[in-house]
This record gives sequence, C-alpha cells and structure tokens, in this order.
Amino acid sequence: MKHFLFIVSFICLSLPALARQTITGRVLSASDNTPLAGASVRLKGSSTGTTTGRSGEFALQVTASRVTIIVSYVGFKTTELAASLPLKRPLEILLQTSAESLQEVSVSTGYQTLPRERSTGSFSHVDTKTLSQQVSTDVVSRLEAVASGLSVGRTNNTGITIRGLSTILGDKGPLIVLDNFPYEGDINNINPNEVASITLLKDAAAASIWGARAGNGVIVITTKKGRFNQPLSVDFSSNVSLTGKPDLFYLRQMSSSDFIDVEQMLYEKGYYNDKLSSPGKPALSPVVELLDQAGRTVSAEEAKAQIDSWRSLDVRNDYRQYLYRSAVNQQYALSLTGGSGQMAWGASGGYDRNVSNLDAGYNRATLNFNSSIRPLKNLQLTAAITYTRSESTTGRPGYGEIYANTSYLYPYARLADEHGNALPLARNYRSSYTDSAGRGKLPDWRYFPLEDDHHTPGNTLTRDALLNFGLNYRLAEGLHLDLKYQYEQQQREGRQLYDAESFYARNLVNSFAQLSSNGTLSYPVPRGGILDLSHQDLSVNNARAQLNFDRSIGRHTIVALAGAELRSSRTLANAHRSYGYNPDVLSFGNVDYSVTYPSFVDGSTSFIPNKDSYDDFLGRYVSLFANAAYTWQGKYTLSASARRDASNLFGVKTNDRWNPLWSAGLAWDLSREGFYKLDWLPDLKLRATYGFSGNVNSSLAAVTTIQYFGTNSYLFTPYTIFSNYANPELKWETSRMLNLAADFRTRGNRLSGSVEYYRKKGTDLLGPSLIDYTSGTGISITKNVASMKGRGVDIELNSINVKGVFGWTSNFNLSFYKDEVTDYYLFSQQGASFTGLNSRISGIRGKPVYSVLAFRWGGLDPRTGDPQGYLNGELSKDYAALTGSGTTVNDLVYKGPAMPTAFGSMGNTFTWKAFSLTARLLYKFGSYFTRPSIDYSDLFSNGAGHSDYTLRWQQPGDEKITSVPSMTYPANSRRDQFYRGSEVLVEKGDNIRLQYVNLSYDIDQQKLRRLPFKSLQVFVNLNNPGILWRANKQHLDPDYAFSETDIPPSLTIAAGIRASFR
Repeated sequence: MKHFLFIVSFICLSLPALARQTITGRVLSASDNTPLAGASVRLKGSSTGTTTGRSGEFALQVTASRVTIIVSYVGFKTTELAASLPLKRPLEILLQTSAESLQEVSVSTGYQTLPRERSTGSFSHVDTKTLSQQVSTDVVSRLEAVASGLSVGRTNNTGITIRGLSTILGDKGPLIVLDNFPYEGDINNINPNEVASITLLKDAAAASIWGARAGNGVIVITTKKGRFNQPLSVDFSSNVSLTGKPDLFYLRQMSSSDFIDVEQMLYEKGYYNDKLSSPGKPALSPVVELLDQAGRTVSAEEAKAQIDSWRSLDVRNDYRQYLYRSAVNQQYALSLTGGSGQMAWGASGGYDRNVSNLDAGYNRATLNFNSSIRPLKNLQLTAAITYTRSESTTGRPGYGEIYANTSYLYPYARLADEHGNALPLARNYRSSYTDSAGRGKLPDWRYFPLEDDHHTPGNTLTRDALLNFGLNYRLAEGLHLDLKYQYEQQQREGRQLYDAESFYARNLVNSFAQLSSNGTLSYPVPRGGILDLSHQDLSVNNARAQLNFDRSIGRHTIVALAGAELRSSRTLANAHRSYGYNPDVLSFGNVDYSVTYPSFVDGSTSFIPNKDSYDDFLGRYVSLFANAAYTWQGKYTLSASARRDASNLFGVKTNDRWNPLWSAGLAWDLSREGFYKLDWLPDLKLRATYGFSGNVNSSLAAVTTIQYFGTNSYLFTPYTIFSNYANPELKWETSRMLNLAADFRTRGNRLSGSVEYYRKKGTDLLGPSLIDYTSGTGISITKNVASMKGRGVDIELNSINVKGVFGWTSNFNLSFYKDEVTDYYLFSQQGASFTGLNSRISGIRGKPVYSVLAFRWGGLDPRTGDPQGYLNGELSKDYAALTGSGTTVNDLVYKGPAMPTAFGSMGNTFTWKAFSLTARLLYKFGSYFTRPSIDYSDLFSNGAGHSDYTLRWQQPGDEKITSVPSMTYPANSRRDQFYRGSEVLVEKGDNIRLQYVNLSYDIDQQKLRRLPFKSLQVFVNLNNPGILWRANKQHLDPDYAFSETDIPPSLTIAAGIRASFR
C-alpha cells in the first residue's frame, strides 16, 4: 500500500513537469545569416516571452503541444511560426528585412551593441545609406544635416556640439570614438567610405559609460567589417566633384572710387605726412604715392587722370581671374568582405585627390584589413589594421591674405597687366625706396603676389597607423570575457620652403643686410632660401578588460558588463629653421640669434627670428566601469552604470585624481501591456534617465608646469615661462542630465519617431578665480568655480507618405535648446568688453553662455550725423563714457543668444521605379549676430573699408534713411567703437538653407544578368545649393558674416557610381 501511494504521489507531482517543455532555437537575418541579438520571441495569445542572446539563441518554456511563436526585431518583418512539440531539432528562424521599418536597428556605445528597443538612453543613429547621400572627404561634415541634436557653431567657434553646451571654458567638442576606442588622431583621416554607421550618445545614460570625457556627448563611429557565413562581396565606388569659385562679390567691400576719395581727403588733411617722412619707409598706396609726386615728377592733370582711371577697378576681379579656380575632388574606394563559419574578414582601400579653389592640394590613401576567427568553440579572436597617409600642399593666397604693409589691400589694386603679366605691389616698404635700395646690390625687393606662391612650396605629410586586437571567450552560458587593445601611431611632418626668390626670404635677407663704410654688404641672414621643418609624433595606447553577461531566462533578461581600462597618450613635437638653404646641394648657413642687428632701412635693432622649439605632453588615464540592464517580460527595463576615472593631470592627492560618475534609467514598453488597445499606435515606449558625465581640459594641470625657451638673448642664460600655476584642487568638470522620452510607431510605420526632453546642469566648471596678486602669478587662476544649466527638446520623426511605384518618405529633426550661466566671475563689468562682432562668453548670470549684447541705440544726431547712445537714461555723445566706465554690462541691451535656440533638418526622399531623389533642408532659429560695418578709425589707419560707407550720413535729413554715422576727421576711435557695438548692427540669425540634393538611379537587375554586377548605381549630388530664406534684410548668410573676408561655400556638383560585384 505504501508503495502504491508513493507511485501515485510521484505521478501526480510529475505531471506538470512532464507537460512543460522547452522550445529552443536561433533567430537570424535571412539576407546574411547574421545572428539577431535582442529579438523578441513570444507565444501568441500569451504574455510568455523572451529575447535572444548574443548569438541569436533563445529558450521558451511551454506547456501546450502546439504553439504559435511571434518573432519581431526592429528593421525586420514580424514572423509567426507554428511549432509542434517535442521538437526534433532547435528552430532556425530567418527574418526578412522590412523596407517600412525604423532605420535605427541597433546602437553602439563603443562598449556594447544593443537593440534600440532595449535601451533606456538617448541615441541618434546614422546608417551608411544616409551618409552616402552626401559627398565629402571627411565624415563629420556630413552629420550636421542628418543627425538629431547636433549643431555646428561657426559664429563663436564652438564647432560641433551635441545638445548645446555643457561647459564654459572647457573643451566643447564631443568625444570621437572609432571602433570602440577614443580617436585622438586627425579626424580627417577617417574615410567616410569605410564607415558602417555612426551613433550619437546624447544623454547621461548613453554617454556616461565614457565617464569624464562624455560631458559634451559622444560620436561613435563603426567601420565596415566582414561577417561570418558571408559570401564574398566586392564593392567599388567612385565620384568626382566640382566646386565653383567663391562669390567674392558677396563681400561688402568699399568701392574703389569711395576709397580713393577718402585717400585724397586724408592726404589733403596731412594724415600721411608722418609716413611720407618716416625713416621706416612704410608702404603707401599708389594714390598716395601719386599725390605726393604731383607737381614734381608728374603734373597735377596727369596725376588726376591716372587716379580717376583707377576708380573703376575692383581687385576682386583680379582675385577671381588669376588666383581662384574651380575646386576638383576625386574619390575612389574598393572593399572586399567575406566569411565562413569560422572566419570573417574584410579588406578595403581608398584614395582621395583634392585640389582646392586656391590650388592647394590634398591627397589621402587609406588601407584597412580586419579579420575575426573562431579557432575554438568558445573563442573568437579579432584583429584590424588601418593605415592612412595624407599629404596637403599649400596653394595661392586668397582674398584678405595679400597685405600692403600691415594694412588691407586697397580695392583698386592690380595683380596683373592687360596681358596677364604679374605686377608688383608695395608690400612692406615704399616702391620708390625698394626700387633703388642697395644700389642694385641687394636681392630684388619687389613683391609679385601672382608669382610668389611658386617660391613658397609647403606641405604637411601625415601617417597614421591604427592597430586593434581583441579576444572574446565564452566562460559560461551568457558570460563572456572581452579583451581589447588598440595602438595608434601618428606622425606629422611639416615642410615650408621660402626659396631664394620668395619675397619672405628676400625681405628678411635685405632687412638684416649690413652696409659698411666702404660700401660693401654683409648678410647676417645668409642669402638663399629659408626652410622650416616640423615634426609631431603621437602615440596612444588603449587597453580594456571587460566581462559581458547577456542571458534571457523566461521573462527575465539581464545584460551587464564590468571592466577596467588604461590609456596613455604622448605627443612629441619639434620645429627647426635653416637659413641660407639651397635645395640643390642641401647646404645652409649659420646665424647668430644672440645678437641684435640694425635694420637696413631705418637702423632699428632686432633679433633674427628663431623658430626652433621642442614640446612633450604625456597624459595617463585609468578607468573602472560597470553597466547593467534588466528587462522583465520585454516591457520593463531598468539600467544603471557607474564609472571612475583618474588622470595624472588632476589632483595632488590620490582621492582628488578620481572622478566617480553614474547614471540610471527606466524604460516601459507601454504597447505590450494587456490594457493597451491603441491599434493605430502599435508601439509606444517611455524612457527616463538621470546621470552624471564629465569633461576635461587637457591644457591644464594640477601642478606647476613651465616651458623652456632656450637662451635669453639679453642675459645669455636659459629662461622659462609658467604654463600652469599650482592648482592642487583642479578636478574634472561634471555635467548632470535628466532625460524624459517617448518612442512611438503608428500602424504600418506610417509615422515613427521620438520626442525627448532634457535638463542638464554643469558644476565644477572651469572659470576664473581671484588670487592674491602679491603671489607674483597674476590676479587670477582657472579653477573649478563656474556653473551653468541648460534644457531642451529633441524631436525626430520618420514618415512613409506614399507607398507603391512612386514612394515618398520624410525625416524631420527639430531641437530646442537654451542655456544660462548660473555662476561665473567677471573681471570687468565694462560694457564695451561684451560688444562687437565676435560673440564672447558673457559670464552673466541668467544669460546664455554666448550672448549678443549691444549699446542702446539713440539714432543719429540730425545736425551732425553722430551716433547717439544713452548715458544714465539720457541721450549722449560722450563716447568715452559710453564705451568706458560710464556703461556697465547691466546697461547694455540683451538682444538674444548667439547660438540658435531651435535647429534641425528635414529630408524628403522620392522614389519612382529605379530613381531616387533626396533633398535636405537645414534650419536655425532664435540666434543673433552683430554684422560688420564701416569703422572710420580702421579705414584711415589700416585701409579696412566697408560698402556701408556709401550709406553714411552726409546731410541733415539722412538720419531718416540711414543709420550709418557721418565721417569725421580726425576719426574718433571711441565713436567708432560705440557704433560698431550698438544694437543697430545686430541682426537675427534665422535661416533656412538647402543643404544637399541627391539623385540616384539603380540599374535594373535584369539588365545586369550578363554583367558581373550584383548592383550598380549612378548618382548626382548637389551640395551647398544655398540659403532659401533668411530673417536679416542685409542678405547676409548668418554663418558667414563676421569679418570682411567671410565667404559662404560655393555650390558643389558631384557625380559617381557605386557597384557591387558578383
């Protein structure tokens, strides 16, 4: 009886276990058998589900004998599969790619690659298809028009920023990561044809894994690699682009006639008398020279006739005809990839040959090889090598690069005669002097702008080698050991030759020439050429050891990693100059840098320029990091990360060297809830993250550092200067960020995207701090004493507007951003320090970091045309007080931020049969800038004219139609400073521009059957077609309106092919 009861009990207890069975299998891409990690696998009509592991594997516990499995993955069509149990073998489920799916299939952080649907952080993903819609030599310039949350600040030299600013005085650019490690070489070395994808890490949860260097965001670049079980693929691409000459007439140059009128007025007023009698013989314009000779060597009538003939000249015509040309860029790329079950490999090469508008050259060759092997079941080894060789050569001088003495070139200058023969210009000294100086014994002292570039060849040669090694070993199910090492060696060699016929060499030889009492000449600067050589050597070592855990058990999925990394970066540089250099026999002369020599021209003494220098910088970094994410039922995800960084640059005490950073995040896939019934919105996910990241300024150090400058020429002893004063409390900057987001997709993927709101606060930011001035080190030092905050919204939308033979899809990016300073010490409260052309760091609490501030404008005085401002609330022309201590920063008018508060891009792609047309708009709103105008002081002293001169006030009543002040003599620099910084010159920076248009045609597959192509595409691309709308009425491009030489880029037309071979 006991045995019977035992058997019955055992059977009853065993029935549930016998009924529960396990379904196992793998999910792969149907196109190339790539495992799909993170795919959703669930039972139809049940909440039971899981996600696939690193190799696409999954396991489900079921009780029924027949089930239907639903498998989905972003970027692929959802598949339903019926299965009968028990299974004879594990399932192999192949998913087809979906043309209607979200483009962002997965994101890479540099430490791991994960499906976007399992992430809590903020990412922006750009795939190779989107990148290839533009043609350029570099990668980064393509991002502005396609990446969400990224902008390029040209007005204040902030460069690329992600979600605005996170620092005030620190480095503002994002961290660039190339194939899992920070890239410290020349960013132009990265060939865009070798890039597979780019991921922007925008919030703390996404970027904090990079710790103290991620405060400004991270750009993760992943290059193309071979895949396992991939047939041999050969791809080739080639394109040629032409860029037109720049529009020099965009420049607001003063007319030659107006300029001559001013020169005549100044001559009559005696303004040039000092220069005419100066022993230094400074260069004078042809008009002034002719006016001085009138009545002596030429008649007044002849002088007037000659001067009037120059009024119709415009030097921009000569620049355009003789110096500028159409730029031509050529680009070629070839890649091979393949793989078997145990090995994957890829090889690629690229060659770029560019010739700029000024005939400057740039050649780049890149070679890349990567491989992965599986010598053992649980072991995978990877290796990659990338070699880049680039060379840039100098070209001709551009507009604004040819000077007369220290002044701007006069607008009626002629560079060539009627037959195209080069004409000389007075460069440093008067022509009447240089033509006869030395009585023919000196080298020719004339300057020929059209010929001089032939005698000043310069080039920069860069070699960059990047080695990567990796080992991944499966310790247990879901647990992997991952070891990575990267070594980068970059060498840059510069060579600038001023041969014996160059003006630079001739001028230096002549200036230091010594004339003895018996009439013989000696040359402290040896006759011949001058050779400048420079060398820079960058060595970077990165090593990382990391444990990865990725396991799905029933409804639970855990993904985690932990590890440590070491990094060192060392830069060695030196420069040397040789005088009297002869390239034919490689000879040179000796000079004495310790002796002063009298000038041949006026006898003033000076040292021979010494260009020798040596530099050495070493940075070491240690990091500990961990990251984990837990997902339950595929609906709820909790993530957390922590990192500690240490550097030899910060802190004297060990504890001060370390900087702990962390982040946490939540995600809720609301659309998977049983109560969710919105059929028109099948996917809705909510995310929230909060965390800390950091920033570093590598030019600072916690200890006193000094630079040695050789031997003092006066004391003949070594001398040094302080680079950094002791700052033991110096530490990393910290940025904290809160991010709230929603991801969504409507039925049929008609509309998909995300909306994100973020707030960030920067603390321990670098800023000026007062110190005891009796210390002998100045009155301030840079310390971690500043702070700021910012907030914004990122909206990214993708839509399928029309499907069928004719298709139309759209992508829309819109970002809102505002920041303000919360703590910053201002040395000066004087208003003039915050006005003018270039937007400065305001440092004003409650205002943006970069603010446009201006003097309050009171109009022009109707009697004199003088500009008027306000002093103590009253109209005033007391310019000394208006631009001095009488006007503080609090008296200025705040016009708005210098950086746009709303920016983004919109792209539309139209397809018809084999044709595809994409057009992309770029827009910026909410920013302000101060435009250039006439400055009479600068006009008189430096020849810096502006076309606003024509609009100046000349008689009563003009104040009703112009805001340009009258011209006065002598010029009042304070008056000019007030006008130049007044609000009347502030313009709105809002604009919409057409960034690029791309038209492609894919050759029909039927036509390729007899050819060795799998696919063949031809395309035409237009880049920088121009501005479509701007808010300012001056017809200025807000991105290129900050100096007299800023010119918008010209239209670039490119044509090319992309082919894939069988």
